[in-house]
Amino acid sequence: MSQDTFLYTTPQWFIFASIIALVYGWVEKKRIFTFIGLALFILLGIYSLYAIIQGYFVFSKYLTPEEIIGYELEEDVVEEIPLAGKLLPAYWLFILTGILGIPGILLEWKKKKQVRILIIIAGLIALSGFFIIVSALKE
Repeated sequence: MSQDTFLYTTPQWFIFASIIALVYGWVEKKRIFTFIGLALFILLGIYSLYAIIQGYFVFSKYLTPEEIIGYELEEDVVEEIPLAGKLLPAYWLFILTGILGIPGILLEWKKKKQVRILIIIAGLIALSGFFIIVSALKE
């Protein structure tokens, strides 16, 4: 398997596992599953930050600086972006999801009702990252 495979499959597992845990915890009124779902969001953010820091999205191997300077940006450039480049915005959204998971755990620990809004926002951001991945794979 190539490195790109892990770049688009691992976040999908995190997203759906966390959303399933959050929905189950919400419906069944079991707080432990809400904690698990929020912790998975935080782990998704940590994984995304790790992937960015480790250079999985470095594009210097695709173009040299001379090629970048001499290359005129046309409409065809978007079609030539590698898969990792198309996935980068999703990874930024996953980091944001992880950041929102931290106050989510604290609010859930204190049994505040505002945590529901935070969970919904974090879930929507994670799903938008998922759809970025899906659209990148369709191209």
